Amino acid sequence: MCFPKSNTVIVLFIALITNVFFANAQESLVNTDSSSYSFNSYKLNSLVRSDSLYEAAVLIHNAIAFSKKNGLKNIEAESYNAYGQVLTKMSNFQKAEIYHTKALQLYDSLDIDTGRDLAYSGLLNAFVLAKNYSKFDSLYPKAQDISKKLNSEIYFINLEYKIKKAYYSFDNIGMLNSSNFALSKLKNSDFITLNPSLNYPINNLKENLFQSYKYYNAIAQIKLSDFDAKDYGALFAIDEDKLKASIILTDVNSYRKLASLNYYKYLYYTNSKKNLDSANKYLLKSDTYKYQALNHLEYKIIRNGALVHKIINAEEQLAIANEIRNKAALNSKRFAIITIIMSITLAIILTSFYFYFKAKKNITKVNEALKQSNSKLLAIDKDRLEFFSILSHELRTPIYGINGLAILINQENDTSKKQSYLESLISSSNYLSILIDNILQANRLKFENKNLRLKPDKIEKIVSHVVSTIAVAAKNKDLELRVHIDESDDNEYILIDKVAFSQILINLAYNAIRYTKKGHITINVFEKSRENGNITLRFEVNDTGIGIKEEHRSIVFSAFENKTFLNKNSSGSGLGLYIVKTLLKSHNSDIDFVSTPNEGTSFFFEITFQLSMATAHLTSASTSEKRSMHVLIVDDNKINLLITKKNIEKIEGYTCVTISNGKEAICLAKEKDFDLILMDINMPDMDGYEVTKHVRMFNPNIPILALTALNSSEISTKAEAAGIDQIITKPYIFEDFKAIIISYRHKRNQGNVIEAEAI
Repeated sequence: MCFPKSNTVIVLFIALITNVFFANAQESLVNTDSSSYSFNSYKLNSLVRSDSLYEAAVLIHNAIAFSKKNGLKNIEAESYNAYGQVLTKMSNFQKAEIYHTKALQLYDSLDIDTGRDLAYSGLLNAFVLAKNYSKFDSLYPKAQDISKKLNSEIYFINLEYKIKKAYYSFDNIGMLNSSNFALSKLKNSDFITLNPSLNYPINNLKENLFQSYKYYNAIAQIKLSDFDAKDYGALFAIDEDKLKASIILTDVNSYRKLASLNYYKYLYYTNSKKNLDSANKYLLKSDTYKYQALNHLEYKIIRNGALVHKIINAEEQLAIANEIRNKAALNSKRFAIITIIMSITLAIILTSFYFYFKAKKNITKVNEALKQSNSKLLAIDKDRLEFFSILSHELRTPIYGINGLAILINQENDTSKKQSYLESLISSSNYLSILIDNILQANRLKFENKNLRLKPDKIEKIVSHVVSTIAVAAKNKDLELRVHIDESDDNEYILIDKVAFSQILINLAYNAIRYTKKGHITINVFEKSRENGNITLRFEVNDTGIGIKEEHRSIVFSAFENKTFLNKNSSGSGLGLYIVKTLLKSHNSDIDFVSTPNEGTSFFFEITFQLSMATAHLTSASTSEKRSMHVLIVDDNKINLLITKKNIEKIEGYTCVTISNGKEAICLAKEKDFDLILMDINMPDMDGYEVTKHVRMFNPNIPILALTALNSSEISTKAEAAGIDQIITKPYIFEDFKAIIISYRHKRNQGNVIEAEAI
């Protein structure tokens, strides 16, 4: 908004304010001494950054008048260029172009290249903000040539203007190319060797430019990939605090940039991760920055609303003001005072109306964006319901099979048929256990790193366990199950987390069975290399199933996102391969596959294990002294008590007592001398942690093992703090359970020997 030149009242108002400011200004943009004059660029930049535009404009005009009076062409050129910067900050781009051009003409006449460099950069900034791209494109090569010739920092500032030009014109390819080029140049440039164009250093300029380049580069990658999840890496690599620190004082659109950064993160968690909590978190941050931007704008209106229009066309108005000042009298001063009051009031009213309607328009846009985000949230909710529908089917199917097979076993008299039903029952039970474990793992692995519990074991034994787990499922589909394992020394063991690794192979094997109608499933283990006590093994799970199209490669390992692929081919939950990929990260490994549609798929990965020969004690433990071992089993579930009791009684030389109450268990442990306690964790009244703490008060040495269906680092930490020696996760394999129980017999015997020796 600009006041008409013919309005004498406004001219009088400008004249009075300008003269008062000139008369009382204690500092000037021109530093003088007896021999030289210089332009105080640092002070001007400080005023512009703090939005003290009126004070900056007045001081610049003072500098222009001083330089003209003293014939200082270089100071006059610097003043024109500085005034162009102030006008650009006020969004008066047409006037800014005029003053930058005046400065350029003076620099040309004086043949000062550093001045040309600054003037060109000022023009580029005005052109890009005014969206005058034709002038920008025509001037940009010339500006960069002189910046490159001078080896000045302006070269990198102009690069940022080019990136912004591509951003404002929606040229995503140009923005990506320009930002990539800018990042490369910045990385390979040492700012210490540059010849600065200003007479004071710009702190953190390289870091500020680096953050800006990264921001536009990340936005370009996301837009060009049509918001594909794999191209959000650059966005999440941006440190929001560093970006904020680099732009908050220099970029008028700083809060809008921060809002956009968080909005793209919101889109990522909404469309790619389907994570409602994270999506809402970033949407809230984005909205907060949007409102900060609006509040910042309103604050500037209140602070500068009465001043911003006074410096438009200041050069012409100053000349008129000087003339009027010489003729002014008492009556004109009174009239000017009245005029000032009316002008300020009018300016405030008009400015308030302008920004009110502008704010109202912005609020309408925000409301529209909120409506769109609500629609997206509804779509997310629909996807979640679809997933739980699939999951419900996956859970009901094995449960129905277990119930039905149990009834058939009860009704069937034929022994061979009973055995067949029993095998199917075990298969359904195994599948249900793995499905539930996958669901819990998928949630747990998002919030904690998997800590491997490495123990010596044979890879042949682990693969054999996996094969026995999936054998019935393969048999039910008439699939041949093949296994190949390279031979190794009988005394050679590897340090491995049997549970975590078994999960990897079982999920891959079940995945192969699910997608194979006929043919075979093959598990291969090849020795790749060995050195420095380590061995690298390659694992392959091959099938002759439907295969995977290349277009589905990007979603195969994504939890929940692969339902489109799964719905077309199977009713699986879509969690197995996600669990596999996540667990392999804990093994410092990754998985890949090759596939031919309608012919089959081969998943493969490599893991490096540490070799171990120290496993002889496992054998010695089983052949140690045959003293009878007495076990106390504590569990509030009668079925669990029965199962654990039967398993203990299968172990030679073991007897047990069962109890279903924590307090009674403490009393029983005091009265009788038990060799081992098997403790359930989740019990009413008093849980396993509390029972263990009480037992430890009077018996600190007895082994206490936790039997629980829970499995996480938090459970392990609490168990250790309570005094529990080891956790056995249910459901377990009997042979593993037996080995653990016998190992504590060996430890108990060793403890007794030490006590006897002490006596």
